[in-house]
Amino acid sequence: REDTGFQYLTEYKSRKVEDENTPMGVKSEYVISQMNIPKGGNSLAFFSIHQNVQVYIGEELVYSVQPGKNNPFGKTPGSTWNAVPIYEADTGKDIKIVLIPVYESSVDIVPDFYFGSRVSIWVSVLERNFMSLLLGGMAVILGILFLVFGIVTRRSGADRGLLMMGMFSMNIGLWKVSDSDAMALIFQHSIALSYIPFISLLLVVVPFVLYLRKLFVEEKKIWYLPCFISIAVIMVSVTLQMAGVADLRQTLWMNHLVMGFVLVLAVVMLFRELHLVGWNNHLKIMVICMVSCLVGMVADIFVYYISKGASMTVMGMIGFLIYIIVLGVISVREAQRLMSIGRKAKHYEQMTYHDQLTGLYNRAAYADDTGSPDFKMKHCILIMFDLNNLKQCNDTWGHEKGDVYIRNSAKLIHEVFGNIGKCYRMGGDEFSVLLKEVSVERCRKLVAKLKDKTDAWNRENEEKFLMQIACGYAQYDEKEDYDLGDTLRRADRMMYHEKFAMKHENF
Repeated sequence: REDTGFQYLTEYKSRKVEDENTPMGVKSEYVISQMNIPKGGNSLAFFSIHQNVQVYIGEELVYSVQPGKNNPFGKTPGSTWNAVPIYEADTGKDIKIVLIPVYESSVDIVPDFYFGSRVSIWVSVLERNFMSLLLGGMAVILGILFLVFGIVTRRSGADRGLLMMGMFSMNIGLWKVSDSDAMALIFQHSIALSYIPFISLLLVVVPFVLYLRKLFVEEKKIWYLPCFISIAVIMVSVTLQMAGVADLRQTLWMNHLVMGFVLVLAVVMLFRELHLVGWNNHLKIMVICMVSCLVGMVADIFVYYISKGASMTVMGMIGFLIYIIVLGVISVREAQRLMSIGRKAKHYEQMTYHDQLTGLYNRAAYADDTGSPDFKMKHCILIMFDLNNLKQCNDTWGHEKGDVYIRNSAKLIHEVFGNIGKCYRMGGDEFSVLLKEVSVERCRKLVAKLKDKTDAWNRENEEKFLMQIACGYAQYDEKEDYDLGDTLRRADRMMYHEKFAMKHENF
């Protein structure tokens, strides 16, 4: 079919008819006469907002839209585009469109009637909604990025504010995208699509408030009040919807009141912040972002109620995007700063509690572990180690060889005991292992395993000195030991007996 473009139909008769059988007791009729229908026919298109639709050509009903009997979304067919094919054979017949509103807000809505190529009409609709779809899509993408970044960095000390910002941004974007009649064009006759904007708006308040709360110096508990009110509004709205008492569209005013309360609270807290910390750059940025949101939100709500829900502006979306981008960037930078602090803290902790030569825990870590109030000495086994001939190695072959001796010994000790207990370098050539809930018999086998590994290492490595690790162990005995220090001394005595035996054997 040749693309003949389209035209707006302005020449038609309209009237309101009272009808007790309709939801609002009234319906609107539009009669189009003397249409010039080209060869091959064309389409009549219009957008209905929560209205049942009937289209007659002559006396014949050729098109209708109404909710199904088991419609879970109440009594509305939603907001949808209607496209009725008009053929050349219909020339001279009257075309009557009957719109039956299901809500009070839809009673006075008069749609624009298009006639022409369906492709041209759809392209025009998409072009008109391009900015709204673009801004909404940007908000959704930003929200996903913030959520992913927040989840990835949360373990690194980042604040949960990024998660709140991400959820807020996604809900705002979904609201704007799904509220455009272009989406109704893509997903025609989807009643669920008509409710996504309302659900998104209901879910906006809580993450918005929780994020806003983090921006102020004083995190007052009053910020939780609008969150609780918003949750109550969501529960009431959904309950009324499911019970068929009132539609989400009819209870949207409650959510608007909550938003108004949030704005008032934000202004009050801004003045309080100004009194506490003065007029600084952080406060200036907050004011600019909030003013942009306020102007856009007021403009959107004003147009929404003036048009009775038929249209919205992009002012609110622009304001929210300014808010999302500016404060989102600030949050990302703050998260990166906290991550940097966390990495430095982890590095400092590594230096504080780990021996730099061997990587094992050091004496400070041992003191913290055994001195903790939660530490329980019962069933603990302490194993003490000492490296034979380390001084001789240092004096004969140099301290570099001595460091190799220490590292290799530490490696063997960790291989045997690292998965069962905690290994410490107590200083110089002394090491210890702390075992919990391990039997003495198993400890004895592990000590024997270390000796076997030491002998194997000596056979496989042609060093000029032999690796010898003297070992002693003792289990805490509450009858014999006053504290773990007594246990350590008993393990030390056993270790020195073995050390002496090794030297005597080599001698």
